[in-house]
Amino acid sequence: MGYLFRVSRREIEGALAGVPEARVLLLRDDALAVVLTQDAAGACLVRIDKSVARVFVAGDERLFFIHYQGETYEVAVVDPLEVHGRVMDRGGTRFVLAPMPGTVVAIPVGVGDAVRVGDVVVVIESMKLEVSLRAACDAIVLEIPFAAGMTFDRDAVLMRFEGA
Repeated sequence: MGYLFRVSRREIEGALAGVPEARVLLLRDDALAVVLTQDAAGACLVRIDKSVARVFVAGDERLFFIHYQGETYEVAVVDPLEVHGRVMDRGGTRFVLAPMPGTVVAIPVGVGDAVRVGDVVVVIESMKLEVSLRAACDAIVLEIPFAAGMTFDRDAVLMRFEGA
């Protein structure tokens, strides 16, 4: 599964595969073997390929803090559905792309409406799972190609925005 990791203010795309004792971290063109263990003092030992680092971790699976060599890093794991809706074209137009095939359940906004980061802009259903897709930035709705009840394929443009 793909993830977007936000480390401080920097965003890094990646994916994790495998089991906790033997994960592979995929970052762009690199595939790194990662093993995470915990020592008696509560610190985590992170082995990435042949390097080992001792770190302290606090938080949960969505937002956590890593203390390493006197520095603290805030790491957020961004929802893959949010990442999928962040495609931008050359003209500055943003899109909400369908992360999976499905049916439009509801569209709580209209063309010309101003939306803010985190606002629900379209609700979809796929495989009996209802998902709310949210605005990734403050914007104005330019186009809504689908109406409630219509079906769509993966990567269909569900909404088009002009960034604010």
